[in-house]
Amino acid sequence: MNKNIFNEDFTKDFFSNNFGKKYLYKKQAIPNTLEIMSLDILNQILTIRSNWNNKNFKMMLDKKPINYSEFSSLFLETLGEVWRPDINKVQNWIAKGCSIILNDISGINSGLIKITNELQRLTNGRCQGNLYFSMESHKAFGPHCDDHDVFALHVDGEKVWNIYENTEKNPINHPIFKYSEDERVKKAGKIIDQITLKPGDLLYLPRGQYHDALASKSGSIHIAFGLTYFKPIDLLSLMWEKFIISNCMREDFDKNSTKKELKNHLKKLSIELAKIIDNDQTVEILSENIKKWPYHIQDYNLNNIVKEERKFKVLKSITIEKKGLETFITNGKNAVLIPKEYEDIISYIFKQEYITYNLINAKFNNLSEQKIRDCIEKLNNMKVLE
Repeated sequence: MNKNIFNEDFTKDFFSNNFGKKYLYKKQAIPNTLEIMSLDILNQILTIRSNWNNKNFKMMLDKKPINYSEFSSLFLETLGEVWRPDINKVQNWIAKGCSIILNDISGINSGLIKITNELQRLTNGRCQGNLYFSMESHKAFGPHCDDHDVFALHVDGEKVWNIYENTEKNPINHPIFKYSEDERVKKAGKIIDQITLKPGDLLYLPRGQYHDALASKSGSIHIAFGLTYFKPIDLLSLMWEKFIISNCMREDFDKNSTKKELKNHLKKLSIELAKIIDNDQTVEILSENIKKWPYHIQDYNLNNIVKEERKFKVLKSITIEKKGLETFITNGKNAVLIPKEYEDIISYIFKQEYITYNLINAKFNNLSEQKIRDCIEKLNNMKVLE
């Protein structure tokens, strides 16, 4: 799957020409997206009511948010009554044309985890995947830009994306970048491209690129993988403790200071800032935090545990010893004769800390599988292994 999205040729071209610079449309980037997410899979995950709350389950109708109380109800759960999305209320809103936004679903199944981790590996970004379910001709959002890079993967239905001529310069998640709808329309400018996404298609939008989208078929689903990267303001947050222990940073400003004195104080502060930031220790802090910036999203793999053969510990309280031409297993009090045919394999086992059938089979591939299993079973019955 990941190989189809980011093969070597695509990766080289993308990072040379598009990454952080220009939008890119890739048709059929990921085949078989219905195995990752579909209307049927969405039904299944929505049914697990305890997954959802007012933070990760949103609804929009024609660019207006629906209050959580309008589509949720109180349900009695183990820890008491909790407000959860109500199936009947949610479906009634959808029938009116409402969209669903599910936030932070990157870890909801193996397919999404693989895509998320591959995007993080390639970009060194921190990734969050949000799902958007839309009805035909009902727009959840007008022209807007995001404060992160977006990789929009379409998985079901169809949606038309408008790309606008303007780009906001380095927006971040801060109130000063929260523009009104009218301001966003003005800032977006004219439409320069229109792209219809179908299942398997991928659209990359660099941070700040103005865009919007409209479903051309009901039941349209796409997942927007948002990638953020480590910034100078993140470094300043990390350095906060160093600012605190600086005497200069903790000094009071004198209310009677002249402007000249204040200016001199600012110069003193700038020198102190340089001392704190411009040094090898800060370079190491910066380097380390850039490396560990991406999330580590791990997938459960119970199948491997279930299928994995049993691992035996070899007890050190039991030993083997030679008496003439014969070899015995002994606990210091009692001894059991080892048949000649098992001497080599048992001698090897007693040199190990743990053994498995595959380990012994690989070492003694001249012996039959049954003989190896019989040997391990006999040792286990004798309490030599645990």
